[in-house]
Amino acid sequence: MNNRTLFILTGVVLFGMIGLLALNLASIIKGRPPAQTYLKYNDVKGMAVGYHDLLYTLNFNQQNEVIDILNRSVRIVGLKPGKHQKPTIDKIVIYLFEHESPITVTPIAYIDQNLVYSVPEWNQDGYLMELSDGILHKLISQTYDP
Repeated sequence: MNNRTLFILTGVVLFGMIGLLALNLASIIKGRPPAQTYLKYNDVKGMAVGYHDLLYTLNFNQQNEVIDILNRSVRIVGLKPGKHQKPTIDKIVIYLFEHESPITVTPIAYIDQNLVYSVPEWNQDGYLMELSDGILHKLISQTYDP
């Protein structure tokens, strides 16, 4: 390998590194939160958890954690046989600034500490499953008095 090839390869590598740095820096400067798939943080007015026909309001930090967990949910087609636990809550109500009617998250079951739920506005054909490994269950259980 001669010196000219070495200089060209070094230049290409440096140019690639500068390009990646610029892309990452641009996303940091814009200040966008990661993947707002279903809910945008600034669109949510409030949230409440339904437990035995009573609504318990979430505080701002709890609300942001729930939004983050729900945005990382994945679509599933149906419930597979296995370990299912009945959810302790009736629903999660999400109040938005732009809409008159709130979005209702209807819990179906817990599979391996992950909540399977239904929200027709987000997925009409099936269910969604959050992948927090029990963090959502723990968070929600702190919002109401059993």
